[in-house]
Amino acid sequence: MNKTLKRLTGFVLVCIMMFSLVGCGEKTEKTSKGEEFPTKPVTIVVPWGVGGGVDVFARKVASYGEKYLGQPVIVENRTGGAGTVAMTSFVGDPDDGYTMIAANGPLFSLTPNFQKVQYSLDDITPLIGIRTVAFVALTNPEKSGLSTIEDIKAYSDAGNTIKYATTGGPGNDGYTVLAVLFEKLGVNAEAVPFDGGLDAINALVGGHVDVSIGSPPVYAEYVKSGQLVSLGTFVPETIEVDGLEPQLSFREQGIDMDFTGLDYFAVRSSVDTEKQEVLTQFIKDVYADPEFQEFMKELDLPPFEAGADELLEIVAKQTEDMNEYVELIK
Repeated sequence: MNKTLKRLTGFVLVCIMMFSLVGCGEKTEKTSKGEEFPTKPVTIVVPWGVGGGVDVFARKVASYGEKYLGQPVIVENRTGGAGTVAMTSFVGDPDDGYTMIAANGPLFSLTPNFQKVQYSLDDITPLIGIRTVAFVALTNPEKSGLSTIEDIKAYSDAGNTIKYATTGGPGNDGYTVLAVLFEKLGVNAEAVPFDGGLDAINALVGGHVDVSIGSPPVYAEYVKSGQLVSLGTFVPETIEVDGLEPQLSFREQGIDMDFTGLDYFAVRSSVDTEKQEVLTQFIKDVYADPEFQEFMKELDLPPFEAGADELLEIVAKQTEDMNEYVELIK
């Protein structure tokens, strides 16, 4: 287990222990209706598995619940269905402000193109951004002998099928952008869906797949050690991750596609606006905390502090872009 995984695993365990030990704080607010809020633990629903980028981010934010919200904050992973299991259950949760979700853009811009969903964008109100995501496609040359786009084309031309790990099934962003990439390359490829980024990277490290998708906190240490190799990033321009060589975008490599992931905290749209403001301020306080900033800097996970209007505009633009890609792979 490399340093990053040890640190992420240790962090998750510490978060679980902290919740079992802490008591309730006294920092509550009164709404205009005279209701104190919050007076009990708040839950953050994460639609993906433990140890992925969003899970790590949400658990770090949750660890400040006592300090800035006066109550413990719990992270609950509800995996499956490319995130739809979590979102469907979330819109059925009480709208009392005690449950947030770490949503992403594709749950609304992409997933409904692949499966019938029981929710819409009108069911939620974004509070604040979590991060924009520069996904990268990776190989494990020691296991597969593949380290470049040309290697992958030659492997496919020889009659082989590329197996690629995704962070979810059809409707998931990782599934879609990798499928589009292979379609544009004319490569025979087969998806192997997992429930999160950590599981997908572990499958690549173990040699169970030929290609995987990942975000910096999960793959960076493997690339630094030379165990994994980056084929390129899906964002439009070269990215620089601390300690790594600059990673060219696929568009810069002559492949006509790009995608930038987006995650954000949200509540049900029917939650009282004053409670929304309390939760938003809690997260803003966490983002401003020097220790939080240092932790996220080390993981190359800077918070994306966008408000509701900007987030909704991005999701709308993402929906427009995704319609083109979906037609390629349906």
